[in-house]
Amino acid sequence: MPTAVVAVNVSAGDVLCPVEDTTDPQKLTKATPAALATGVTVTGIAAEPAAAGATVTYFAASETVPAATTGLGPGPATAVVVDGSARAERRFPLTPDAWVLGPCDAQGVLSLAPRHEFANVMDFGAKGDDSGDDWAAINAAMQSLTPGTGTGTVYFPAGTYRISRPIVVNNYPGIELLGESQQSTAIRLLGNFGPTLCITPDTVGHFPTGDALLSGPGKAGVFRLNGGNTVDFRDSPALDMDGLDAFSVECTVQVDQVPVTGTTAVITSSGRRNARDPQNSAFGVFLTADGTGGGLALSATVRVGGRDVSVPPPAQPLRVPTGVTTHIALAYDGSRLRLFAGSPGAQTDVREVPAAGKLGQALEEGVYLGVYSGGSWPEYHPVTKQFPGRIDSIRLSDRAMRTAPFTAPTAKFPTDNASNLHTLLLVNFDLDVDVFTVGRTWKDRPGSSPILVHCLHYREGPPNDVTSPIVRRLTFQSSGGAGIQAQLAAETLIDQVNVTAARDGIRFRDVSLRSGFEDIVIAVGRLGLVLAGDTALVNVKRLKVAGARYDFVATGAIGVFARDWLIGTGRSVVPVMLSSGANYGFFHGTGVAISSEDVQNMPPEGRKWQAAVMASSLTSLLLESSVLQPAFSDTTQCPCVILDSSDNGPGASNYTFINCDFQPSPDSHSILELSGRTLPHPVRIIGSRKTPLDGGREIPWTLPHQASLVSFLGGAVSTTDTGLTQWQGTRDWIFAYDAATGLFQAREHESQATGSVPAGGTVELGAMPLAAGTTFVRAEVVASGPLGTGARWVLEQGFARTGETVATWAPDTRVAEAFGSDGGVPPDDWEPPALAAADGRAVVRCTAPDGQKLAFTVRLRAVEALAPAP
Repeated sequence: MPTAVVAVNVSAGDVLCPVEDTTDPQKLTKATPAALATGVTVTGIAAEPAAAGATVTYFAASETVPAATTGLGPGPATAVVVDGSARAERRFPLTPDAWVLGPCDAQGVLSLAPRHEFANVMDFGAKGDDSGDDWAAINAAMQSLTPGTGTGTVYFPAGTYRISRPIVVNNYPGIELLGESQQSTAIRLLGNFGPTLCITPDTVGHFPTGDALLSGPGKAGVFRLNGGNTVDFRDSPALDMDGLDAFSVECTVQVDQVPVTGTTAVITSSGRRNARDPQNSAFGVFLTADGTGGGLALSATVRVGGRDVSVPPPAQPLRVPTGVTTHIALAYDGSRLRLFAGSPGAQTDVREVPAAGKLGQALEEGVYLGVYSGGSWPEYHPVTKQFPGRIDSIRLSDRAMRTAPFTAPTAKFPTDNASNLHTLLLVNFDLDVDVFTVGRTWKDRPGSSPILVHCLHYREGPPNDVTSPIVRRLTFQSSGGAGIQAQLAAETLIDQVNVTAARDGIRFRDVSLRSGFEDIVIAVGRLGLVLAGDTALVNVKRLKVAGARYDFVATGAIGVFARDWLIGTGRSVVPVMLSSGANYGFFHGTGVAISSEDVQNMPPEGRKWQAAVMASSLTSLLLESSVLQPAFSDTTQCPCVILDSSDNGPGASNYTFINCDFQPSPDSHSILELSGRTLPHPVRIIGSRKTPLDGGREIPWTLPHQASLVSFLGGAVSTTDTGLTQWQGTRDWIFAYDAATGLFQAREHESQATGSVPAGGTVELGAMPLAAGTTFVRAEVVASGPLGTGARWVLEQGFARTGETVATWAPDTRVAEAFGSDGGVPPDDWEPPALAAADGRAVVRCTAPDGQKLAFTVRLRAVEALAPAP
């Protein structure tokens, strides 16, 4: 055993640690809480007594300490910690301030393993048996890591850990959450809505609050003019409101600062993916500074019956005075849309207009407090000035709670069950915790106790802090939120993680710089993996997503390397959606497989496929060795790729596809769809192919007027029946196209082929499909034989196809040119190739003479002629 000099008198069994003595750093002292608080760690346990200044023999890490030395004696096998007198004691469950010495057995024998960078959640009382609530134990384990640094590993043995509120990693810069395996270790948020795991610095805090405007527990949300802070209440399913027959929105506000001009938002359901899409807004309440004095003009819009309805009518304005508390209510009962306003305790004024139909709320909308989102969903991009003041006691209901003028409330909305039979969400700012604004919902549970809704504070402005944890070998579940939701989480590693039985998968916003995602499996209902904000130099490897509407989304300053993905299901809308908010950024994917294969299992109304990839205003898109297969989505005219340039900056952009397989929807008009105020820079397709499903009609790369924007190099590598590897490419020149049917009317088509013909044999090369009507084919054929012999022919033939019947213009192929190595002509025993029809295709029939093997190189060009109008 090792020895050292001690600075104080010690007894056998005293826990030892280094003393702060620069002249003798090897000297030891008792490991009291005060000594350990200086940042030193446990060295060992004294094996014998020793006087100050003498040498002591001690048990060091990894050694076994007898019960007679520690004084533990018989008892439960638990963790052993340092007590207040620098002695060893059993402790279960552990507390966050515990200094762990190691485990002991039932006889009190201690396996000395001092650790302050490792915490087993079960030592802190977690059960992992999918019952009770393990949140406190998990939180205590995180807090126990090296005090002052938060560095270390929190370990989850196999089991299912049920929690009632989100786990928040906010003040642990070097923490690792480690499970036994993602198949055997799960953390489940059950009973309330919100993310299972939230990663964000503690400097973010919950949404800013101030003095309440109404009586009752809680505060009011505080907003500043031109700010951007908000919460998205639709992060939970409580405010999925599409199809409601009636609804209402109420809150109390006070405008503290008046904008000179412009509109501010109180609360809106709004958002869209990019500038290509129309604006979506199920409802919105607004205040406008119109320069007329007398406060701000109050207005609202609602989308019902497929149209936007506004209130009040222009001739009947409603106004909200500045500096005065005002209650606002917007209510729709299925036939009338009403907007109310009035001071607490006073009768409200009302304006109303007729309206009919169900509420229309797009999937691509959030329900935002104080802002109106105009793009970058599922992030948000405000297009109005933020509300300037305070908002208190917000209630959204699935019925019209107000149908006639009423006395505006002076107190916050009550929280009892009987008063909230129709309440979708109630926020009194009385439950805020960590980084969450917490509301209550009685949705689908009238008369029962509410579910708590944890909504992350979406902070706005430059980052002043980041969090960089490691999460490994865990499964996360949350039916009312994301598995993992992060903000300002740079250089984070998510490895071997599953998210199942959740609303969303993994959502990172506002800086995920240099983060890594590896071996990720997501099975959720709405969003798979989302990277929003600064996503530069992010690596995503081995990603599998099932069930999501949007499998992968990146917005903002995109910089993503993707490799080995399997995404896309029958539920998908756009499996890969990229929406850049900067004039730079890239997405580089290799081995990305996107499939709609199980779409046939979806009812027709559930088939929403729009494209395999949608890129908006992205500077650089590169896909290699990937499969884009919306082919099974046969009801949505779904192209493989949509490229939009509505917001492209002045710099050059490039979109390149290398060795990719495109399998479009059978009813699609083109493989690529280009859109935007300025069309994208040229698209490069290198070594790729387009494959109609089950031999369906051929679909052009682009619409005819965009053909000049797509360039091609080569085609596809294939192997012939004789074992010859060849490069085969094609190109179309479209002259006429029927946009209504998606059919070619006239085009020129080119393809190439190579092959070897055995002596005395015949081989058909080319195999170019013949369209209905008239087609003229011209073939250039070069043959090479032994000893440098060779020949070149130019062949011509016309074909007329009606149904499955194909007729040639002439009985024999016209040989337009012939040139060869035998004095300028082909060798005498070499037969000219022939153009023929076989199985509805034009082929070049190549023959080799007896005794000679020939190799042929073929280039075919076919002109499919425009048919006369009927």
